[in-house]
Amino acid sequence: MRKHDTIRPREEGLKNKWAGVADSIPVNPQQYSFDPPERERLFIEAQFPSQAEMTRYQWYREEWYRRAKEYDPGAHPLAVCCELVSSCNLSCSMCYTITEEFQSSVVGTQRMLPWPVVTALIDECAELGVPSILFSWRGESTLYRSVHQGKTYRFPDVLAYAREKGILEITSLTNGHAIDETMAREIVAAEPSWISFSIDGLGKVYDQIRFSASTAENPFQKLVGNIKTLIRVRDESGKTRPQIRTNTIFPAIANDPEAYHRFMEGLGIGWVTVNELLDFRGTGLEHDTLPDEAVIADWACQYPFQRLTVSANGIILPCTGAHNEESALVLGRYPGSAPKTVLKADGRELTLEAPETTLAAAWTGAKLEAIRKMHRDGRRAEIRPGCQNCRHGAVKHGVEWVPEDWDLEKMEWRGRQWRNG
Repeated sequence: MRKHDTIRPREEGLKNKWAGVADSIPVNPQQYSFDPPERERLFIEAQFPSQAEMTRYQWYREEWYRRAKEYDPGAHPLAVCCELVSSCNLSCSMCYTITEEFQSSVVGTQRMLPWPVVTALIDECAELGVPSILFSWRGESTLYRSVHQGKTYRFPDVLAYAREKGILEITSLTNGHAIDETMAREIVAAEPSWISFSIDGLGKVYDQIRFSASTAENPFQKLVGNIKTLIRVRDESGKTRPQIRTNTIFPAIANDPEAYHRFMEGLGIGWVTVNELLDFRGTGLEHDTLPDEAVIADWACQYPFQRLTVSANGIILPCTGAHNEESALVLGRYPGSAPKTVLKADGRELTLEAPETTLAAAWTGAKLEAIRKMHRDGRRAEIRPGCQNCRHGAVKHGVEWVPEDWDLEKMEWRGRQWRNG
């Protein structure tokens, strides 16, 4: 496979600005853009129609890099990842969430964040001045349903509430299969900043990876139809929000990356992005996937200095890399969330204790500051379970990496043994 010159690092200007500064703490190292800088600029400008919004957005992105490079958390998070739902309606071949271990031992019993907790989180973010909220993580956000005082609240209601409260950047990832005409109209009315569709490959390749019994016939065509609906409804409304983004892992498009890009651009996608594949198999990082000893000693993570993550359990974490909600990284439980109950391998239920805490208290608390210090001091491998085996700290091979044990015919790992248990 040849080098594809159209694929370049995301936010290349900021990456170049900070090149050579604290290289041991890379920023967004596995994320790439399939578009030229001009299209990326237009994608951003369409989300922030006023100069005041654009000025604040530019400050936020500058801070995203500065805080990481200077190991400075600031007074509050720049972003909060709020997982509305921890379950999914698809069964994708490379995803750890399809495993029995994840379903029974990780997500617990509260799989949708209750509406009062969602609104409290948004209210606190607005009060603190948090610029960005991502309403997704491991599950499918468009499945969100929460009944409160006799009323059912859905995914678009969450987006609308965040817009009403003045959150600058309101975003979500989705597989897109639940977005029909009605939801599309409600999403456009709510005006999130952008919605990103996870689309790994085209046609039959996509159908191999992103499978669901409910969409067994032509899932790719169904998804394309849903995206067209959302774009049509937005354009008919005369709005520029939400902007539409797509993201893929590279092996799914390796046979013809340019065909993927042309298709997405022709569909009306505002920004096409691609990620290096991360290997989530196994219970820990294999020796040959770890950086050399010097890099292990020096490598630090950006996220404890930039954002917080709140799972559908209400568990507060310093990053989205803590897929298993590892105990060494649990900062507390957001007020109003139910205690987390998991199912052990022997069938016993276990309630995990985590003290209630707010975002502000978690951000300035002793546990997170201790985690930051371990990263500053090059000792993150001592944080276990958690940072020691985080895939973000493994060797990066570049966006066009296709591992030898990735099956390009079946679009899945050979010898699948997942990182859960």
